[in-house]
Amino acid sequence: MELKTFKKTTGDFLIAKRFLKKGSFYYLMFQDIIIVIGFQKSNFSNGYYINIGFVISELNPNNLTPRDVDGDIRARFSIEMEGKRVDFFDLDILSEDKLKIALEENIKRYVDDVISLEKLKLLLQENPVMLYQTKLAAKQLLGLG
Repeated sequence: MELKTFKKTTGDFLIAKRFLKKGSFYYLMFQDIIIVIGFQKSNFSNGYYINIGFVISELNPNNLTPRDVDGDIRARFSIEMEGKRVDFFDLDILSEDKLKIALEENIKRYVDDVISLEKLKLLLQENPVMLYQTKLAAKQLLGLG
Protein backbone atom coordinates (compact mmCIF):
# COMPACT_ATOMS: atom_id res chain seq x y z
CA MET A 1 0.00 0.00 0.00
CA GLU A 2 1.22 3.47 -0.82
CA LEU A 3 1.84 5.80 2.13
CA LYS A 4 -0.55 8.35 0.62
CA THR A 5 -3.34 5.72 0.51
CA PHE A 6 -2.60 4.61 4.10
CA LYS A 7 -2.81 8.16 5.46
CA LYS A 8 -5.87 9.11 3.39
CA THR A 9 -7.79 5.93 4.29
CA THR A 10 -6.95 6.30 7.97
CA GLY A 11 -7.67 10.03 8.00
CA ASP A 12 -11.01 9.66 6.22
CA PHE A 13 -11.98 6.88 8.62
CA LEU A 14 -11.11 8.94 11.73
CA ILE A 15 -12.90 12.04 10.44
CA ALA A 16 -15.99 9.90 9.80
CA LYS A 17 -15.72 8.86 13.49
CA ARG A 18 -15.94 12.57 14.56
CA PHE A 19 -12.19 13.14 15.00
CA LEU A 20 -10.82 16.56 14.10
CA LYS A 21 -7.47 16.85 12.32
CA LYS A 22 -5.03 19.47 13.57
CA GLY A 23 -1.55 19.29 12.12
CA SER A 24 -0.57 15.65 11.94
CA PHE A 25 -2.79 14.52 14.83
CA TYR A 26 -6.45 13.54 15.14
CA TYR A 27 -8.49 14.65 18.15
CA LEU A 28 -11.72 13.59 19.76
CA MET A 29 -12.55 15.96 22.63
CA PHE A 30 -14.85 15.46 25.55
CA GLN A 31 -15.33 17.44 28.75
CA ASP A 32 -12.84 15.41 30.82
CA ILE A 33 -10.58 13.79 28.22
CA ILE A 34 -8.98 14.34 24.85
CA ILE A 35 -8.29 11.28 22.70
CA VAL A 36 -5.32 11.84 20.37
CA ILE A 37 -4.24 9.59 17.50
CA GLY A 38 -0.90 9.97 15.76
CA PHE A 39 1.30 8.05 13.36
CA GLN A 40 4.85 6.88 14.07
CA LYS A 41 7.06 5.89 11.16
CA SER A 42 9.20 2.81 11.66
CA ASN A 43 12.92 3.45 11.38
CA PHE A 44 13.50 -0.10 10.19
CA SER A 45 10.65 -1.04 7.85
CA ASN A 46 8.12 0.41 5.44
CA GLY A 47 5.32 0.85 7.91
CA TYR A 48 3.75 2.75 10.75
CA TYR A 49 2.52 2.44 14.29
CA ILE A 50 -0.80 4.09 15.09
CA ASN A 51 -0.53 5.50 18.60
CA ILE A 52 -3.41 6.60 20.79
CA GLY A 53 -3.17 8.81 23.84
CA PHE A 54 -5.83 9.63 26.40
CA VAL A 55 -5.14 13.07 27.86
CA ILE A 56 -7.01 13.84 31.07
CA SER A 57 -8.01 17.52 31.05
CA GLU A 58 -7.75 17.87 34.83
CA LEU A 59 -4.10 16.77 34.72
CA ASN A 60 -3.26 18.88 31.64
CA PRO A 61 -5.34 22.07 31.88
CA ASN A 62 -3.08 24.11 29.57
CA ASN A 63 -2.45 21.51 26.86
CA LEU A 64 -5.28 22.01 24.37
CA THR A 65 -3.58 20.31 21.40
CA PRO A 66 -1.56 17.49 22.92
CA ARG A 67 0.33 14.85 20.96
CA ASP A 68 -0.34 11.13 21.38
CA VAL A 69 2.88 10.85 23.42
CA ASP A 70 1.46 13.39 25.90
CA GLY A 71 -1.28 10.94 26.83
CA ASP A 72 -1.73 10.10 30.48
CA ILE A 73 -2.69 6.68 29.16
CA ARG A 74 -1.19 5.39 25.92
CA ALA A 75 -1.69 2.43 23.63
CA ARG A 76 -1.17 1.32 20.04
CA PHE A 77 -3.62 0.09 17.49
CA SER A 78 -3.09 -3.51 16.50
CA ILE A 79 -3.82 -5.58 13.43
CA GLU A 80 -3.88 -9.27 12.58
CA MET A 81 -1.09 -10.01 10.11
CA GLU A 82 -0.08 -13.49 9.02
CA GLY A 83 -2.01 -15.09 11.87
CA LYS A 84 -0.54 -12.93 14.63
CA ARG A 85 -1.79 -9.83 16.44
CA VAL A 86 0.83 -7.09 15.95
CA ASP A 87 1.01 -3.33 16.45
CA PHE A 88 2.91 -2.64 13.22
CA PHE A 89 1.08 -1.66 10.03
CA ASP A 90 3.41 -2.99 7.33
CA LEU A 91 2.65 -1.08 4.13
CA ASP A 92 4.40 -3.73 2.01
CA ILE A 93 1.70 -6.32 2.78
CA LEU A 94 -1.25 -4.23 4.00
CA SER A 95 -4.44 -4.00 1.94
CA GLU A 96 -6.95 -1.19 2.19
CA ASP A 97 -9.70 -3.61 3.28
CA LYS A 98 -7.52 -5.08 6.03
CA LEU A 99 -6.63 -1.56 7.22
CA LYS A 100 -10.30 -0.56 7.42
CA ILE A 101 -11.17 -3.70 9.41
CA ALA A 102 -8.30 -3.05 11.83
CA LEU A 103 -9.29 0.59 12.27
CA GLU A 104 -12.88 -0.39 13.04
CA GLU A 105 -11.75 -3.00 15.60
CA ASN A 106 -9.40 -0.57 17.33
CA ILE A 107 -11.89 2.29 17.43
CA LYS A 108 -14.43 -0.11 18.92
CA ARG A 109 -11.89 -1.27 21.52
CA TYR A 110 -10.32 2.04 22.52
CA VAL A 111 -12.65 4.87 21.54
CA ASP A 112 -16.36 4.15 21.06
CA ASP A 113 -17.36 3.91 24.73
CA VAL A 114 -14.72 6.21 26.21
CA ILE A 115 -16.55 9.50 26.66
CA SER A 116 -15.80 10.23 30.34
CA LEU A 117 -13.29 9.52 33.10
CA GLU A 118 -15.54 6.75 34.41
CA LYS A 119 -15.56 5.06 30.99
CA LEU A 120 -11.78 5.51 30.75
CA LYS A 121 -11.43 3.76 34.10
CA LEU A 122 -13.58 0.88 32.80
CA LEU A 123 -11.34 0.60 29.72
CA LEU A 124 -8.30 0.21 32.00
CA GLN A 125 -10.07 -2.34 34.17
CA GLU A 126 -11.02 -4.38 31.09
CA ASN A 127 -7.48 -4.06 29.64
CA PRO A 128 -5.14 -4.10 32.65
CA VAL A 129 -2.06 -4.35 30.41
CA MET A 130 -2.73 -0.68 29.57
CA LEU A 131 -1.77 0.22 33.15
CA TYR A 132 1.87 -0.22 32.10
CA GLN A 133 1.43 2.81 29.83
CA THR A 134 -0.52 4.87 32.37
CA LYS A 135 1.09 7.72 34.29
CA LEU A 136 0.99 7.51 38.08
CA ALA A 137 -1.07 10.72 38.40
CA ALA A 138 -3.72 9.22 36.10
CA LYS A 139 -3.82 5.97 38.09
CA GLN A 140 -4.26 7.93 41.30
CA LEU A 141 -6.97 10.19 39.84
CA LEU A 142 -8.89 7.16 38.59
CA GLY A 143 -8.40 5.27 41.86
CA LEU A 144 -6.27 2.56 40.25
CA GLY A 145 -2.87 3.23 41.75
